[in-house]
Amino acid sequence: MTPRTIALIGGVTACAAALSVAVVLSVDWSEAALYDPARILLLGPREAFSAAQHSPVFGRVELTLFLLAGASFVASGLFTWTNRPRDLAGPLFVLAGLVWLACGVRRSSDPVLFTAGAVLTNIYLPVMIPVLLGFPSGRLHRSWERWCVRACWALAVFGVWAEWMFFDPRQVPAPHRSTSVNLLLIRHDPVLADRIQLTVGALAFLIGVVLITIVIVRWRSGTAAYRSGFAPVLVFATIAGLIILWILSTAVLSPGSLHAWTLDLRYIPIVLLPMAIAYGQVRYRMARAAVGDAMVEIGATPINAGFVEALRRALHDPTLELWNFDAERSGYVDDHGALRKLPQGTDHRMATILELDGAAAAALVYDKQLQAEPELLAAVRGATELALGHERLRNDLAAQLAEVRRSRERIVAAGDAERRRVERDLHDGAQQRLVAAALLLRRAQRAGDTANRDDLVTQGAAELDTALAELRELARGVFPPILAERGLTAALTALAERAPIAARIHGDLVPRPAPGVELAAYFIAAEALTNAAKHSGGTHVDIEMGVVDESVQLTIGDDGRGGADIRPGGGLSGLCDRAAALGGQLRIASAPGTGTVLTAMLPLRAKDTT
Repeated sequence: MTPRTIALIGGVTACAAALSVAVVLSVDWSEAALYDPARILLLGPREAFSAAQHSPVFGRVELTLFLLAGASFVASGLFTWTNRPRDLAGPLFVLAGLVWLACGVRRSSDPVLFTAGAVLTNIYLPVMIPVLLGFPSGRLHRSWERWCVRACWALAVFGVWAEWMFFDPRQVPAPHRSTSVNLLLIRHDPVLADRIQLTVGALAFLIGVVLITIVIVRWRSGTAAYRSGFAPVLVFATIAGLIILWILSTAVLSPGSLHAWTLDLRYIPIVLLPMAIAYGQVRYRMARAAVGDAMVEIGATPINAGFVEALRRALHDPTLELWNFDAERSGYVDDHGALRKLPQGTDHRMATILELDGAAAAALVYDKQLQAEPELLAAVRGATELALGHERLRNDLAAQLAEVRRSRERIVAAGDAERRRVERDLHDGAQQRLVAAALLLRRAQRAGDTANRDDLVTQGAAELDTALAELRELARGVFPPILAERGLTAALTALAERAPIAARIHGDLVPRPAPGVELAAYFIAAEALTNAAKHSGGTHVDIEMGVVDESVQLTIGDDGRGGADIRPGGGLSGLCDRAAALGGQLRIASAPGTGTVLTAMLPLRAKDTT
């Protein structure tokens, strides 16, 4: 709570307390004053003397109710003012409460205080009316609303003055004669005073009917969110209006039929209306809490299944929707996939665009009435953006898990294929050489001719040498010994010397990477070199290596025809899986006619995967 807010609350509270004390001190507790009909609170002269036929008496209970009603106005007004400082509802209710308390000096025997209290009797009503017409902010936007408020002010000020200008309460017969001195009196004219009072009462009755009608029509024509917030105000305002109309009509049509219990009803609307405003504030605070509860839905269900419905319940807006942004269609789509146009606020709908990482992700479409609650909307927007971020993480994780599964399948398939290749190479190569060598040696054992035997032994030895060379070449393809002994640069240099296409090695790796990283880099270079020789149609390959930001960067480029791409089950796909297994990545640039460039980024300190 800011110092300004504390000062506001303290100032208004002190003013209300001072008025309450002044009212208590001004009350005349003599028997004549307690039964004085002119001093009945909140009534005009005709209604007061009509009620006096049944001898209503003022007491401490009524004084307590009167002060509590004024305090409820001031308290609810301060609560509204501090929670929604941009609205006029709070200041208007505070002012109405202060005016209400001030009119309590009508119970005084001092002519000045009595007259001031009589004049202030109905001033609180036009102060409250803008809150009803401009709910919830209290601001009026139409010219007829302003004219209606002006008419209420004129009736509350000039109408009351006119009622007392020709009415001397001391000369009016009543069961208990009045002793109040009316300082507004010009002359006592019962006939003229009666006509003025009837006219003012009829106009007040008419304005009351109009206001009740407006309140009901607005509730019926309002949106769901508006009706939800306006419902308690509608109920309490309607009760207040009906009670006031009842008192006015009874005083005009059947003087003397007003009872004390009837007059006590006039305190009900004064207590209920502030309660309605307080309920509205509590309702939106509860809505903010409900938005927090809606966050629970994020972890349990996809965002469209439970979260949006939770927001609808929290905001009391069944029309709320969440439209996702479709980048391909450059627009927002609803739950059914239909492209929708964002409302511009010209009707009863508004939209708030939600962003993730600076880009449009979705739009929250809601009732325009919720614009009056910017704090609540901010909470909803934050919760929704968090939910969208959570949903994106969920989808990314699902995609990564799916890719991991596919990668595992490709790795298993690649392993199986590699085992079949080793088996085939052994069967078609070294195994055949060894079988041929064995046959030659057996023939040499059976040969009787020394020259023939020597020739067969020589052929067998040649077959053994060839088989040994093929076995070494096969073992080198599985794991080159030079890689473990002398590092990646020497291994790639040896690979380039045996390559069917010219290959140049550039750069060096300092410090030396982990063995698993070296092995992955070697096989990536070997596969890229093989692909370039078989498919690119190029004449040479350049292999550059180096350490960049704690990562091994390996770039293999050829001058071939280009057009290479990563296909499931292809060689490049296996290289991507090998890089991803170490937490690295592989990029390919292979536009047609420009050659192919593979760039592998592998972590320098990756764990040894050998």
